[in-house]
Amino acid sequence: MPIMEVQNVSKRYSNGDGIEGLSFSIEAGEVVALLGPNGAGKTTTIRCLTGLYQPDQGEILIGGFPPGHSQVQKQVALIPDQPYLYPELTVAEHVQFRARGYHKGLKQIKEKVYDALQEVHMETKMNELCGRLSRGQKQRVVLAGAIVQDATLFILDEPTVGLDIPSKQWLSDWLKQKSRQGGSALVSTHSLEFVLDTASRVILIRDGDIMKSMDVPQLKDEQVGWRSEVIQLLGEWSSV
Repeated sequence: MPIMEVQNVSKRYSNGDGIEGLSFSIEAGEVVALLGPNGAGKTTTIRCLTGLYQPDQGEILIGGFPPGHSQVQKQVALIPDQPYLYPELTVAEHVQFRARGYHKGLKQIKEKVYDALQEVHMETKMNELCGRLSRGQKQRVVLAGAIVQDATLFILDEPTVGLDIPSKQWLSDWLKQKSRQGGSALVSTHSLEFVLDTASRVILIRDGDIMKSMDVPQLKDEQVGWRSEVIQLLGEWSSV
């Protein structure tokens, strides 16, 4: 059974922009990329999937329940395009604040916070103020919050924007690690290179419509033709 099922979902704004009739699913252990140029409908899709927007039509089920259901809130973690943190809290305090929403007992919370910060390689920064962190470090703190939540589905909206090359590589490796552990991820991005490095499958979206769902080739000699097909379907766009 898929961890997420999307059936004929549409969401239109007053100016006519939005998404139309999207249908796809995500299996446990998959890293799926939602790939398309800016304005393709990726963020609107993410907001519908996480319950921030109510679709005009269609159905979204996560583990058999709609977004926003109490059974879904712990299971799904949204990592937004801007990693907002409380600037006057320390790294540990921010993650503890997140953990208290899902766990009871101060000892258990402290252990989970340290383990999560260790997983994202931020344990040495745990007493540093969040306002002093780089963008990549802030993103890791957001991911630590998702880890203490015990999420099994990670939804990331344009996670590579503003990251340097080492931070992008770390994020790619982390997502593949979560996949091997049975976790799933949907990554909204306009970066073709990040898709090739990270995803097992890609959903191509343009002008609010899904163009095609494709497996991502693992062999370098297969990627040239695949890349050409993707660009032909979506048109030229920034793929840095």
